[in-house]
Amino acid sequence: MSITEKMANMDRRVFYWILFFAMMVPFLSPIGFPLSIAPNTQDLYDGVTGDSIDAGEIWIINFGYGVSAWSECAPGVTVVTKALFREDAKIIFMGPHYDVELTMNKLMEDAGADFAGKEYGEDYVFLGYITGGEAAITQLASDMRSVYPQDHHGTDLDDIPLMADVNEWRDIAGVLSSDTGDWGAYFLRQWQEPHDVPLAQIGISMLGSTGIPYWLAGNYFGMSVGSRGGAELEKLIGELGEATTAMDSISVSHLMIVIAVIMANIGVLTDRGRES
Repeated sequence: MSITEKMANMDRRVFYWILFFAMMVPFLSPIGFPLSIAPNTQDLYDGVTGDSIDAGEIWIINFGYGVSAWSECAPGVTVVTKALFREDAKIIFMGPHYDVELTMNKLMEDAGADFAGKEYGEDYVFLGYITGGEAAITQLASDMRSVYPQDHHGTDLDDIPLMADVNEWRDIAGVLSSDTGDWGAYFLRQWQEPHDVPLAQIGISMLGSTGIPYWLAGNYFGMSVGSRGGAELEKLIGELGEATTAMDSISVSHLMIVIAVIMANIGVLTDRGRES
């Protein structure tokens, strides 16, 4: 059997094994294939870096996603957390999913070097789980202590230095909501629209179709969409991570499929030429 015949008749199991090993390469070391930056992602990054941030101002990061959406949301949240900390901003973390503690632990692991230089209660605080949907977000804007009398660890907010003068929307410089559902829209209706609090979203891919119009309208100052958006943020901050790995793996798989199609067609066309 000639080489072209082998190319045209390759056992699909052989190709799948080649594809498997090729896709593993980015997981061992991210490649960082060329990636264009979407304007909405650039706006998000610009909004949490440089002159957009004043040292000491306080931001809320809402974990509107659970463990199942880590792959799409966690990389973007990691980048914006690093960016805010490096601008000496302070952060209040919270989330409406029952596994919010696991998400917070992952963030502290992924951005470990940045958390290492910060002090809990002074530079950041973890309020923990919130329930009540949009009604809770509404109440949070006017009286945080009525929603969160204590932080996740059971400490009264009055005993936490960062929260001493924080109790309503006026005390917050901006909100970053990372979502699989409607929490970004809750903040939009109850914080951004009535009070003009800066708001951005880090959402799963399916939220792009609903979130981008809010960005275009000026309700969101920026938006990151899915793993692609996370990879763009990683590129902007100059630190390749999980989202870049995912996008590299997808790129490798597509490249391998294109190569397989070309090889098979070369084999078939060569064999037809010989027969004629």
